[in-house]
Amino acid sequence: MSNINIRKRAEHRRQVQEVLGGILNDPAVMPNVDCADLIVLVSHVEFGRTVREIYVRFFGYHRRTLAPGEERPHVRYQREADLRNDGVYDDLADVIHNPKLFQLIAVELQKRLGLLYTPEIRWLQATRTDDGENMGED
Repeated sequence: MSNINIRKRAEHRRQVQEVLGGILNDPAVMPNVDCADLIVLVSHVEFGRTVREIYVRFFGYHRRTLAPGEERPHVRYQREADLRNDGVYDDLADVIHNPKLFQLIAVELQKRLGLLYTPEIRWLQATRTDDGENMGED
């Protein structure tokens, strides 16, 4: 009996991981200014006691390498933020630490997967073993 549940969770985990990747790469959904310059990879999805509790780990990679002498993206973002007079911008790291942005992602996940509930999405911290190696890394 448990094998059926394990297979169901594995299938659901793959769906969640794929849809989260789409959400995090969608500039129409994500409010972070660097979204257009990044490819976001969802590297790890785990469930808590229920599938409603979702723990994720993701990373952003630049879509292209910088040409010699080209301005670094974060320097450009800061310059544009300074011109707006607020001096701040949201980047992918802000998503990790902002519960409101995680809620935005959860609502979009619910919509895209047709879930009857709004999932609770949390950042999955990397854990280390006694010898200093990362566990849970893909």
